[in-house]
Amino acid sequence: MGGFEVNSYIVHASEGDLIVDAGAEPQKILSRLKKPVTAILITHGHSDHVGALEEVRRETRAPVYMHHEDAQGVGVIGYESLEDGRELDLGGETITVLHTPGHSPGSVTFVMGSDQIVGDLVLPGSVGRTDISGGSWEQIEASIRKVMQLWNGYTQLYTGHGPVLHAMEELETNPYLPLGVL
Repeated sequence: MGGFEVNSYIVHASEGDLIVDAGAEPQKILSRLKKPVTAILITHGHSDHVGALEEVRRETRAPVYMHHEDAQGVGVIGYESLEDGRELDLGGETITVLHTPGHSPGSVTFVMGSDQIVGDLVLPGSVGRTDISGGSWEQIEASIRKVMQLWNGYTQLYTGHGPVLHAMEELETNPYLPLGVL
């Protein structure tokens, strides 16, 4: 959606919908809801991932979950702070939060079962940019190693831009992923 072709996800959980990354086109996001929204989760604070946040929050009245390092940087207030290793029970789903800086200081990955919502950590054939303010190649490489330890033959990666990826296919074809982790 939007000029950056950013992905937003809606998880239709058993007890309510979860929105991940309200970046653009708020009416499009809202039109896809099936149940009341339990939470809005933000992978990182870049404008293409939070551009529609306030309108979506106003319409759904759902709490926002975001890492404090990015929330402060973009002026998001009134949010639940996310820390590494925190388990969230939202909408009937258990979500583990991994702090995965490198693309931005407050980037996080949401782990749901064997799948991961990675934001801009891993992209099709690439990884998130590290040549921007707050970016770090050393940090993103460590973050990628961290999430890769959880990958198995069924893991899907829900990226911030582009299609859903199969982790093992990406491992074989993405030249930016570190070797020797699995």
